[in-house]
Amino acid sequence: MSVQAEEHLLEKLRKTIQVRDKISVKSSKINSKLEKYVHLIITEILAKFGQDRYLDMTYTILKELSINAVKANQKRIFFEELNLDITNEESYQEGIVKFKSSFSDTMAEEYGQKCQDKGIYCQLNFYYAKEGMYVEVINNTPVIKLEELRMREKMKKAMGYNDIAEFYMDNMDNTEGAGLGIALIMILMKNENIDPALFRIITKPDKTVARIEIPFTSDYVTLRDRGAGHITDGN
Repeated sequence: MSVQAEEHLLEKLRKTIQVRDKISVKSSKINSKLEKYVHLIITEILAKFGQDRYLDMTYTILKELSINAVKANQKRIFFEELNLDITNEESYQEGIVKFKSSFSDTMAEEYGQKCQDKGIYCQLNFYYAKEGMYVEVINNTPVIKLEELRMREKMKKAMGYNDIAEFYMDNMDNTEGAGLGIALIMILMKNENIDPALFRIITKPDKTVARIEIPFTSDYVTLRDRGAGHITDGN
């Protein structure tokens, strides 16, 4: 994409955010271009409602969730190519060691293309209004039970911490990157006086959804209190 075409796209994003209350972006890989678009979207949404103070927190959280989602998708293809059953604990442990030792920027690009070819993706859905915003990070592959249990364990543990370094020191022997990321998300929210319970991981038979809600005013009604969750199919 030429510089002129990219600038046109960025301007189109800005205008869309000003006139709509939702916007989505989808990708099978994480790269600097996607990070730039996501940063712009967050910046424009927060500026629209005078909530710029949440920029660093929101971008850090969404970058972490997006990387986790894309890696989870790429990991599935990696396991398939090695004929390893990702749902079997012994095969999982064997595969995850190989995946971590093999992972690189080159591999991420290669497997990102493989995901794209197979129609596997990560999608970010932004919903926003003057009372608050929420974002869904969806990857269209289900989380395996073993990983879900570990994620929920980390979420439970992170509720008792206000400092990421303290969490890491207490859990350094059994904390994987994703587990540390979950703790980071919840601690960042707590540091901004946002209830960490507004970060949720929702598992479906065909997708995994990570969602954060960021209230802007006391009038914000959480999705749980509304009795609804706006999880799209990503199509």
